[in-house]
Amino acid sequence: MTEYKTDEEKAEELKAWWKENGKYVIAGVVLAIAILFGREYWQKSEANTISQSSALYYQAQNSSDDTQAASYALTLKSDYASTPYAAIVAMDQAKSLAENGDYAKAATELQWVVDNTQDPELTSIAKLRLARVLVAQEQLDDAEALITNDDLSTAYSGLVNDIRGDIYAARAQHDAARQAYEQALETSQGRASELIRLKLDDLGTGA
Repeated sequence: MTEYKTDEEKAEELKAWWKENGKYVIAGVVLAIAILFGREYWQKSEANTISQSSALYYQAQNSSDDTQAASYALTLKSDYASTPYAAIVAMDQAKSLAENGDYAKAATELQWVVDNTQDPELTSIAKLRLARVLVAQEQLDDAEALITNDDLSTAYSGLVNDIRGDIYAARAQHDAARQAYEQALETSQGRASELIRLKLDDLGTGA
């Protein structure tokens, strides 16, 4: 009996192996191709989404027609809700509404950002702005609950203490307000620092 197999025997063994395992090999190759093209499709889709949302944001900011600008903003929030541009346009709208005294609608826009954005930084900024709007609406308990958050307290301690001071001041808890404002001053600079000092002056304890 020879120790070596003939070419025909090797071919027959290969055919038998392929008959038994070929479908798994093909499935593996197809899966690998699907993953490769799927990843490329996802990357291109993400790039297109960012590009389109950026263009809409630019149009919303630069349109001379308020109705058209509002339409662009609405499209951003409805079709590109997860993008940073949707969150930013909502915060822009909230700022404009708050400056015009429409705190209820401003709060709605900011809450939309909190509920929809996937960017932790934008979420934190929206929460801080929403807390200020809630203070303006005299919804003090809701504002306090919003800023009672370890992440906010650590990364935005100055702003959190400033808002906490506003809450205490609105409740006529002057000593607590003074302490919060003084803590806010420790990490605040420039215009923010000046505004906090004015608030301390209003409490009769100018720094």
